[in-house]
Amino acid sequence: MTLSANEANAEARTADVVLETRNLSKRYGASVALNDVSLKIRKASIHGLLGENGAGKSTLVGLVSGHKVASSGQIFLQGQPVTGSDVKTMEAAGVFLVTQEPMIVDQFTVAENLLLGIWPRKFGIVSRRRFNKRVREMLADTGLDPGLPGRDLDAVSRRKLNILRALFSGGRVIILDEPTTALDSKDREELFRFMRELKGRDVTFIFISHYNEEILEICDEVSVLRDGRLVDQISEMASLNSAALSTLVLGRDLALFYREPRRSLDSAVPTCVSDVSGGGLAIDEFRIHPGEVVGFVGMPGSGAKTFARALFGLKRIDRGTICFSGQSQSGSLPSHPRLALDRGIAYLSDDRRHDGLVALMSIKNNMTLSSLPAVSRFGVLDRGREQSIIDRYFKSMEIKAESADISIDTLSGGNQQKVCLGRVLATDPRLLILDEPTRGIDVGVKEDVHRLVDELTDDGVSVIVVTSDLDEVVRIVDRVCVFADGRVVEEFAGADMTPEALHAAASGSGAVLATGL
Repeated sequence: MTLSANEANAEARTADVVLETRNLSKRYGASVALNDVSLKIRKASIHGLLGENGAGKSTLVGLVSGHKVASSGQIFLQGQPVTGSDVKTMEAAGVFLVTQEPMIVDQFTVAENLLLGIWPRKFGIVSRRRFNKRVREMLADTGLDPGLPGRDLDAVSRRKLNILRALFSGGRVIILDEPTTALDSKDREELFRFMRELKGRDVTFIFISHYNEEILEICDEVSVLRDGRLVDQISEMASLNSAALSTLVLGRDLALFYREPRRSLDSAVPTCVSDVSGGGLAIDEFRIHPGEVVGFVGMPGSGAKTFARALFGLKRIDRGTICFSGQSQSGSLPSHPRLALDRGIAYLSDDRRHDGLVALMSIKNNMTLSSLPAVSRFGVLDRGREQSIIDRYFKSMEIKAESADISIDTLSGGNQQKVCLGRVLATDPRLLILDEPTRGIDVGVKEDVHRLVDELTDDGVSVIVVTSDLDEVVRIVDRVCVFADGRVVEEFAGADMTPEALHAAASGSGAVLATGL
C-alpha cells in the first residue's frame, strides 16, 4: 500500500514524538485543574503552549516535569510509559522545567552555576581539571564568561545559563515558562537564536508565553488550553495570525481597549515634579494632570523605571520636589514608600512574586496590606473596614476565586495581578504608578486591567504606566515620555504617538548617547 504525502507526513510526525500525554487529568477535591488532556510533542521542535491564566498550563507542565502528581492519565517518553513521575524521575529521563525566574546563585561564577549539584568529584573532592574541561565544552560559542559572577549576568545570559544547566544535566525536553519576561527586543532575539541553535542539536522545547507574536515567530507547533481542556493542537503555523490565536485562547474574539482622547485635561492644574537629580536622574520638570495617563518608555537603563521608583521612595536620589494639583506649596519627593502612600502615591511593582505578594497569606490579607493604617484602630485590625475593601475590589475586579479567604498562591498569575492592583487602589491614590502592569498575564486580563485603569481616571487619578510594550502603550495612554540617560528626551501624543516613532526615539537616543555625541 502506498501512503499519500499527508499520511506519510503524519506517520513521520508520530514516529518523532518525544513526549506524549494521554488523558492526563489533575483534580483538587471538586475542582478540576486539568481535564483529560492528550497531546504529542515532536522531537527537535519548539512547541508553544497558550492559554489564559488559570487555563491549566502550569498544571500541565507541572505534571510532565514531575512537580505535580496526576490524578489520572499517563505520560510517555520516547514511546515508553513513565512510572513514578516525580522531579528526579523526569529529570533522569531528560525533562527539565526552567522557571520564569532564573535560578542563579549570585555569589557563584557562571561555571559553578552551570555545574551546580553535579560538580565532577574524585574521592569526594571536586576535580578542577574535569570541572574546567566540562565548562569549556558547554560554554563554547555561547558568549558566556565562565568566570563572571552570577550577580553580574544580564537577563538573557541568566536564562541561557539555566537552559545550558538543564541541557548539561541530560535535558532533552526543556520547558520554558515565560522566558522572555523582562527581556527587551534585542535580548529576546538573542534567546530565540540560542533556542533555534539547540533545536538543531535535537533539543525539544515547550515554550509558554502570553505573547502571540512570540508564539508565531519561534514555534513549530502550538497547543491551546482553555478551562483545563486541550481545545486545539496546530502544526500548520503559517495558517495562524495573532487574532486567530487570541480567539482560540479566549473562545471569543478579543476586543482591544483604546483610550478615548481627553480634551479637558489641560484645563486642570497639573501635579509638578521638579529639580530631580541623583541616582542617575537629571529631570528639570515633569507634569501630569488629574485624570491623565502618561506612558514611560526607554531602553534598559534609560531612567524610565528609575524615575518611577524615585517617585515612590524606592530609589535614593539627591533632591527633587513634588507639588500636587491643588496645592500651593511643593515638598520633597518621598524618601520611603510609607511616606509616599501617606501622600497619595501608590506603586505597582513589575515583579509581583517578589514585591507584590505574600504567598502564604490570603487574598484578603494581601489586598489590604498597604491599607493597614486605614483598616486599623489603635493598632487593632477593624474587620468591618477590612471587609469593606474586599467587597469593593474583590467583586469589581472579577477575581476568579471561591472566596477572599483562600491563599493567594492558589490563584493564576492574572488573578494575582488583579489582587496586587486592588491592593494599591485600596490606598485611594491620587498618583498611581504601574510598572509593567500587564507582564505575565493573558490577553483577556490585559484588556480588563486597561479598562480598570481608564475608569480610575474618571475620578481624577493621575496614572503613570512604565512599559516595554510599545504596541500596547499607544492604545492606553494620553501621551508618552521617552527616556534616555536619566532624562525625558522626547514626548509624543495624538497621531504622532506610534510604536515605530517611540522605538526610533528610544533606540536612537540610546545610540547617540552611547557614542557620546
